[in-house]
Amino acid sequence: MLDLLLPLLLLLLAIAAVLIAVYSLKQVSKLRKQLDESKQETQALVKMLRNETHAMGSGSIGVGQRLSEVEKKLNQTVERQSELEQKDPGSLPYTYAIRLVEMGASSEDLVENCSLARVEADLISLVHSEMKRKGFRQTDYV
Repeated sequence: MLDLLLPLLLLLLAIAAVLIAVYSLKQVSKLRKQLDESKQETQALVKMLRNETHAMGSGSIGVGQRLSEVEKKLNQTVERQSELEQKDPGSLPYTYAIRLVEMGASSEDLVENCSLARVEADLISLVHSEMKRKGFRQTDYV
């Protein structure tokens, strides 16, 4: 009986080993499939991020170019304004009026001292108060 039991036990162990091997192979196959899916998802995400990065880079280059153009135009405008102020003696009352407003003069004072129209004096006072409210100094807009 022992002679029959030992081969039967060995057969059962062999069958168990085969079943464990088959189960392990199925698990490995399942894990490999999950790994492939994760790899594909990761590649898709990387591709999407590359596209977004490229788009952001292109956009920032465009914004930089536009900013450069605006800065160039601003510098030209400042130069032109400076030239006009030097050439136009009629602008002197306005510069003087702005300085008076900086020192606290009213619209009435501007009309009397700078020979400005009431509307002009009110406009200078309004612009000055708005610029002051926004934190600009006189040198920023004169």
